[in-house]
Amino acid sequence: MSSYENTKVLMALMGMEIGGAETHVLELCKSLRRRGLDVYVVSNGGVYVEELVRHGIKHFKLPLHNKNPKNLITSYFSLKRIIKENDIRLVHAHARIPAFLCGLLQKHLHFRFVTTAHAHFSNAMAYKLLTNFGEASLSVAQDIKENLVKNYRMSEDNVFLTINGIDTDKFTPDVDFSDILSELDIPTDCKRIVNISRMDRDMSHAAHRLIELAPQLYEKNPNTRIVIVGSGNDYDAIVEKAQGINDSMGIKHIIVTGTRTDIPKFLAAADIFVGVSRSVLEAMACAKPAILAGGQGYLGVLNKNVLDTAIATNFTCRGHEEVAVQNLSKDLFNLLDSSPKKLAELGSMARTIIEENYSLDKMADDALMLYDCVRKPNRAIDAVISGYYGSNNHGDDILLKAITDDLRAIHPEIKITVISKRPKETKSIYNVESIQRFNFPRIIASLRKANLLIMGGGSLIQDLTSTKSLIYYVFVMNLAALARAKVMLYANGIGPLKLEKNQRRAAAALEKVEKITLRDQQSKIVLQELGLKNESVIVTADAAFGFTNTNPDASSALLDKINLIGKKYFCVSIRGWKTLKEDFVSEMAVFCDYMSEKHGLYPLFIPMQPSNDAEISTQVMEVAKRQSYYLQEDFTIEEILSVVAGAEFLVGMRLHSIIYGANTATPVIGLVYDPKVSSMLNELNQKYYVDLEDISAGKLINFSEEILEKRDEISRELCKITRPMIEKAQSNAQIAYDIINRDEF
Repeated sequence: MSSYENTKVLMALMGMEIGGAETHVLELCKSLRRRGLDVYVVSNGGVYVEELVRHGIKHFKLPLHNKNPKNLITSYFSLKRIIKENDIRLVHAHARIPAFLCGLLQKHLHFRFVTTAHAHFSNAMAYKLLTNFGEASLSVAQDIKENLVKNYRMSEDNVFLTINGIDTDKFTPDVDFSDILSELDIPTDCKRIVNISRMDRDMSHAAHRLIELAPQLYEKNPNTRIVIVGSGNDYDAIVEKAQGINDSMGIKHIIVTGTRTDIPKFLAAADIFVGVSRSVLEAMACAKPAILAGGQGYLGVLNKNVLDTAIATNFTCRGHEEVAVQNLSKDLFNLLDSSPKKLAELGSMARTIIEENYSLDKMADDALMLYDCVRKPNRAIDAVISGYYGSNNHGDDILLKAITDDLRAIHPEIKITVISKRPKETKSIYNVESIQRFNFPRIIASLRKANLLIMGGGSLIQDLTSTKSLIYYVFVMNLAALARAKVMLYANGIGPLKLEKNQRRAAAALEKVEKITLRDQQSKIVLQELGLKNESVIVTADAAFGFTNTNPDASSALLDKINLIGKKYFCVSIRGWKTLKEDFVSEMAVFCDYMSEKHGLYPLFIPMQPSNDAEISTQVMEVAKRQSYYLQEDFTIEEILSVVAGAEFLVGMRLHSIIYGANTATPVIGLVYDPKVSSMLNELNQKYYVDLEDISAGKLINFSEEILEKRDEISRELCKITRPMIEKAQSNAQIAYDIINRDEF
C-alpha cells in the first residue's frame, strides 16, 4: 500500500452524535491520523467532536444533518471554502446529504471523492437524484454493496467491503464501571441488561420491546435492571413509556440515560447486551453475551449458529423477522438461566471474533485501499521548468542543461516542458517541449497536465533585477497552485528582496511550495527573515556544480582559433550593471595590463551573456594597452570548462563563471554586484572578492599576487570543497523526481 504521509482527507457526515456511522468515522479518523494522514471532519457537530479535537483532528460545523434548502446552500458554499482554503485533495463522505453536496463540488474543485455506505439507501427516484457514491465506495455489508451495484449503477469493481473497526483497548471487560452503578443507583449484585442504540423511530424497536418486557422480567428475576442508552427523535416517547412502566411496578427497573460518551463503561457493566450494528460489536469486544435485536430485524442470541448470517448483514439483522416480545423474552430468560461457564464461553467467542476480524488496523487498511483506487494517474507532463531561459545567458543555460541531464540520468524517458523566451531554440538544444514565456494560456494548459513545476535554479525570487521579474515568477508559481501542480524551488538563490511588498509577495508564494532546495546558507537566512513557515527547506548546491566534464581537445581548438594557444592566461567574466563606477573600465584595464607586463598572463574575456557582457568587455579591451583576447559566444559547456581549467585564475562577476572556476579547481576573484556572488564565495571558503563600489586595480593586483603564490594550495582546497557540492547538486534531481513519481491526489 502506498504512503499517505501528510495526505489531507476531509470526512463529511451528518453529525457526530452517538451512532454506528458516527463512531465508525471517529475511530477511522483516529486510526488514519496515527498513520500520518492530515484528517479534517465536517458535520453538524455532536458529542464526539471533543474527542476528534483531542486527537489533533480539526472539525468544521455545518448544517449537513437535513435537506432544508437554506442549510444545503449554506453547507455548499462553506464546504467549498473549507476545501479550497485547506487544499483538500481527497473527500470521504459518509451520508447521503454530504455526499450529494461533495459530488456537486467535485466538478468545480477537482478533488478525489469517495464514500462509505453504512446502511441501505432508499431506491426511490427522488432519493436517487440526491445520491452520489463518488468514484469508489466502501460498504459495511455485502447486501449493501449489492444494492449499490444493482440500484445505483456502481461498478462492482469500485465497491469494496469494509468493517466497523473496534478499539479493543478501549472496549474491554476490564473497564471500571463502579461510578456508573453509583450514579444510576444500580445495586452491584443486579443483573444488568443493556441496550445502546440511536433512539430514532426506525431504530428503537429493541428498546420498546425491552420496556414492554420489564414487568415479566422483574416478576421472574427481580434482581435485574434494564439500562437503555442513546437519544433520537423517539427518545421522549421511550422515556415516557419507561416511566409509566416503572410507576406501575413501583420500582425504577428501567433506566433511560440519554446520550452518553462513556459507552465502554456501560458495556463493561452489562451482563447481557441487546442491540445491533456497531453497538453489538463493541459489546462483543467487552466479551458480553449478546442478543441481536434492532430496527431492521431479529436474530436472537449471538452464537455460532447465527454468526454467518449476522456477519452478512453487518450485525444489523436486516431482512429478518421483527423484534417481538415473545422471542426476545425467550432468549433473554434462557441467557439469564444459563450457567456462568456458558455465558463466559459466549463472551469469549464474541471478543475473539472482534480481535480477529474487526480491528482498527483492518478498517484503516480498507480506507487506504479505497484511496489507492482513486489516486491520480501520472500526468502527461512530468515537469514544467521555469527560469530565465532562452536569453542566451550562459549561466542560466548551464542550469537548464544540468537540470535536464540530471533528471534524465534518473529516468531517461522523463517528459519535460520548458518555459523559454525562445521556445524553438530551447526545444532544439535540450530536446524538450517548450512554451513562450508569456503565452499564459499554453502555460496554464501545460501546468494542468504536469506533476511538478520546477523553478529552475538561479536567483528568481529577488527584486534586485526588477520587481517585474519577481512578479512574473510568483505569478507562474501561483498558476501552478491553481492547476494543482506541485512546485519545487530547485537549488535557488533567494534575495535580495528590498521592497516590503515584494517580501510579502514572495513569502505568500513560497508557503505553497512543496519543496525548496537552496544553493547557499545565505538564502536560507533570507527565508527565515521573511518569516516563512514552510518547513520543506534544505540547502543543497547550485545545479551547475554537477558539471565537471572537460574537453581539452575542443578547448585547444577554441584557443587556437583566437590565437591564444600556448600562451598563459587568466579569465575575465564581467557584465554591464547599473551601479558600475565611472572608473570601472580604467581600473580593470590597468589590472589587465599589470598582469601581462609583470607575469606574462593575457586576459581572456568570456561573455556569459553576450547581449549584456560584450560591450563592457570590449570597452576594457580597448582601454588596455596590452593584448587582450575575447572568446566568441559559440562555445559549449565542456569547452568553457576546459578553457577555465587551463587558466591561472579567474576574475568573475557572473556567478556561474565563479562556479566554473570552482568546478575546475581554478582560483577565483569575485566582483560582487549582487550578494549571491559573495554568498557563493563564502560557501567555497574563498576570501578573494571585492564589492563594485570598492573595486580598484590595486586590490585586484594584491588578490592575484597572493593567488599566484598559493595557487596549488587554493586548488587543492577547492577540490576538497566542491566534491560534496557535486553530490548535493545532483541530489536536487532525485528530490524533484521523488515528488514527480509520488502518488498523489
